[in-house]
Order: sequence, then structure tokens, then C-alpha cells
Amino acid sequence: MSNVDLLSASTADQDQSMDGELPSNLNNDINTSQQSAPASTIYQMEFDVEHIGKNRPQNKRQAIWRYCIASTPGVDDSTTICEHVAQLVWSTHSGKYAIKVDGEEVYSNVAKGSVLEHKWRWDHRNACVVDEGGVQMRILACRKPPTRSSKNFRCYEFLVQGKVYRELPRFGSSASRSDDDAFQNEEREYNQGKLMTILDVIEPGWRAKGYA
Repeated sequence: MSNVDLLSASTADQDQSMDGELPSNLNNDINTSQQSAPASTIYQMEFDVEHIGKNRPQNKRQAIWRYCIASTPGVDDSTTICEHVAQLVWSTHSGKYAIKVDGEEVYSNVAKGSVLEHKWRWDHRNACVVDEGGVQMRILACRKPPTRSSKNFRCYEFLVQGKVYRELPRFGSSASRSDDDAFQNEEREYNQGKLMTILDVIEPGWRAKGYA
């Protein structure tokens, strides 16, 4: 990362709590429904980033990833689909950040630079971090795109079970990956020397490791 110029945010904003509330349609009152879907599959549903600072909105960001997990089929061949929400709230002025899943805090800390990263395993049934089992998760973020980056550079990444969120199948779609054309375009830009995601900064060569 020494050759990448990640600029720190220089504007000041009054520190705020890390208790960013989920939008009403993304709260932790998670619904469970019966759907027909492959078992043991994780689907992407919706990703959104908001600037929520009180005085300077850009100094506090909230990233939300909605996803769902298909459980083992029952005797009637149906699958239980459970919706979940992963959330990052980050004050880029103070560096304070907090990560939550379904409204339950996973981790909070202070980012010492312009990049943050955290890995954990999450037990959805008991809503807690575990050392073994559970679902592997990882969040990476940076304050702003570095030099040599694409105009579509992704400052926020969420990995689930070793897969990049945007490469997960989209819920309700028959396609194995939601944006295959976009993925191919990204590969072309990357091969031309452009950084496409914070993963390219923190972990060069991640594509060859099968994250996508």
C-alpha cells in the first residue's frame, strides 16, 4: 500500500455516536419466509451507502449490505430464506467505526488511517461472534479512491464465506452472478492497470484466490 496515495479526510466534524439506526425497511426485525431456492446459498439483496454526518454529511458514512441465506430444504422441498443486514458506520473525521449484523454489534474501534478492515465469524441463530463455525465475514473500506483507480472504484467491500458480496447471486434471479457484463468490464480495466476496489489495495491478487 506504500505506493497508493489514500488521502485522509481533512474537514472537521463533531464526533457522533456509532449507533447509526437502520432505515425502517432495513431494521433488525428480520422476517423469515418460505421460498423455493437452492439450499446452503447466500444471496445479495441490496447495497447502499449514505453520508449521515450532522454538520458535514461526508464525514460520517453508513454502508448497508442486505443479504439472505437459504437453509437446508425441508421434507416438502421448500427452503427457508432468512434476511439479514450487515452495517458499517464510520466517522472518517474521528476514525471511530462500528460494525453490526441485524442490529447486534460485532466490533467497534478507531481506524488509524484512511483504511479499515475487520474479519469475524457470525452465528446468525444466536446473533453473536464465534471462534468456530458460523459464517465467515469481512468488511473493508477506505475514505476515498486512491490514485490510478477506476471511476467506478468500490470503497466498500463485504465478503461472505470468502465471496465478494457483489459477486453473490442476486435473490430472485436465475443468473449465477448478477452483473456478469460489469464483472468482465472490471476485469478489462484492472488488466489495464486501474485499481477497481479496496481489495486491490489491501490484497493485490485477490481475484486469483477465488474471492469472486
